[in-house]
Amino acid sequence: MSKGKIKTKWNLKKFYSSEKDPRIEREIMAIERAVIAFEKKYKKSNYTSSPNKLLKALKDYENLSEISSRSKAGRYFYFRKDLNSEDNVAQAYATKLDNRLTLLGNRITFFSLNISKIPRSKQNLFLQDKGLSKYSYLLKNIFDDAKYVLSEKEEQMVSLLANTSYSMWVDGQEKLLNIQTVDFKGQKIPLPKAMSMISEMPKNERDELNKEINQILKSISFFSEAELNAIYNFKKVMDERRGYKNPYSSTILSYQNDEKSIIKLVDLVTSNFRISRRFYKLHAKLLGLKKLSVADRGVKIGKISKKFSWQTSVKLVGEIFLKVGKKYHDIFYKLINSEQVDVYPKAGKAGGAYCSPSHNAPTMIFLNHTDDFKSLDTLAHEMGHAIHTELSKSQPLIYQDYPISSAEVASTFFEQAVLDEVEKGLSEREKIVSLHNRLMGDVSTIFRQVAFFNFELELHQKIRATGQISKEEISKLLKKHLESYMGNAFDITDDDGYFYIVVSHLRRFFYVYSYAYGQIISRSFFENWKRDPKFIEKIDKFLSAGGSKSPKEIFRDCGIDISNPKFFEDGLKSIEKDIDRLEKLSKLTSK
Repeated sequence: MSKGKIKTKWNLKKFYSSEKDPRIEREIMAIERAVIAFEKKYKKSNYTSSPNKLLKALKDYENLSEISSRSKAGRYFYFRKDLNSEDNVAQAYATKLDNRLTLLGNRITFFSLNISKIPRSKQNLFLQDKGLSKYSYLLKNIFDDAKYVLSEKEEQMVSLLANTSYSMWVDGQEKLLNIQTVDFKGQKIPLPKAMSMISEMPKNERDELNKEINQILKSISFFSEAELNAIYNFKKVMDERRGYKNPYSSTILSYQNDEKSIIKLVDLVTSNFRISRRFYKLHAKLLGLKKLSVADRGVKIGKISKKFSWQTSVKLVGEIFLKVGKKYHDIFYKLINSEQVDVYPKAGKAGGAYCSPSHNAPTMIFLNHTDDFKSLDTLAHEMGHAIHTELSKSQPLIYQDYPISSAEVASTFFEQAVLDEVEKGLSEREKIVSLHNRLMGDVSTIFRQVAFFNFELELHQKIRATGQISKEEISKLLKKHLESYMGNAFDITDDDGYFYIVVSHLRRFFYVYSYAYGQIISRSFFENWKRDPKFIEKIDKFLSAGGSKSPKEIFRDCGIDISNPKFFEDGLKSIEKDIDRLEKLSKLTSK
């Protein structure tokens, strides 16, 4: 447990003293020497001619990966930019470093390309070889991806262009957002903070602030128009060149999911948008409003009187994690006490929250804590990611990166564990408020994210068909998809559609489906654990599995068959049951 004053800022000296720290160059030089040696040894080698030869090459490749992971410079500069959007020194060093590492990566592009060229008729020989058993899942992924692989020179060109054709555009958009302030009631409020304040304000004030935010977004939409058209066209070129059938195909494959199953999930949720519309009708009634504005979407129906200061949140989450399992409690406090959590919002700091995993570097947590119930929720969520990351380090380096599609399962499981425990200490009225908040989260995580998936798909399709579309058209398109899941309980304006500018996940193509996927699986985990605390042993297997198997196999080991459509159908039905319960409870309290 923490003793004394809890540190609330990142200590980036855990990485380097400054951009001039000589360790940065020493580490990059070590990577360069290792890459050159590896290239010299294997570039003209016939290492794919037999399982034994490939085994030796893969061991050397794993050693090279270990050396490469020792450099923390990329993350160091990334963190500096997130703490201060005007840190141009960090931006410049990050760009130079990225270019340098890209050139090094290109020198070993040949390695996996040659493995992908092993004829299908011989692939089983390698997959079933006992000596290669450690690498069989890695090889399977390479073989599955083989038909989308380009020539070595083309792959090198793609990696060289990615920075200028994608990363710089996205970085520019984020920087532009992070320096925006909103003039409201005589104050200049950083845009991320202003957006987080809306749901806590009285009706008139939140509508007014929402309009001000929309005007800010609209005023900078010229850049986002150029950015989205550029990066979506870049993806179009890459997808066509590689032969991906659909805009989402490459993402689903890289997340190690089955495309047909994921599209069935998207279609299932879309066909059940009546559930989210039903919730919002109830939401309007509970707020006493005939019609909702977008600013009302996240408004609570009442207050949970307790404030959750940082110190209170840490103590509470630590105690709850201890009930789930001592190892989770210990990981939590290790991170809290090691200056690996940056807590409070400030001008120039990026908005939102995240956990940044790494192999040979500290796991870092980024927050914007504002002492409310949502902040407590976010702390539990991001710490769930951190626990997943720390336990996955038990795997060999090549399998420590867990699939993105399963990442949200860990975070939402721990989030639910905290919320469930906190609810026990609430009054009957506050329990209704908490149930409403939880449903609001489910609707946002499942139905809203699938609506974003549908929006993103149509945006890709329109840009591919016409070459580019205007910022006004993008806004109207998002409005259409917001209406699809929010329903006629809302009056949504054209200006509300400019929200696409701040949805960073639309730049991580089709990432959003992982939220719906993960939330439904997480609910199942939580319900199983509530029924039988020993189920934590299976959850622990999942948390420690990293990327050693496909998500489907990992969840099957936990007794969950995600290939069965009924599993996701039951997940949506459980949300309907919670809406039924909220309706009954709210009627009881109104009498």
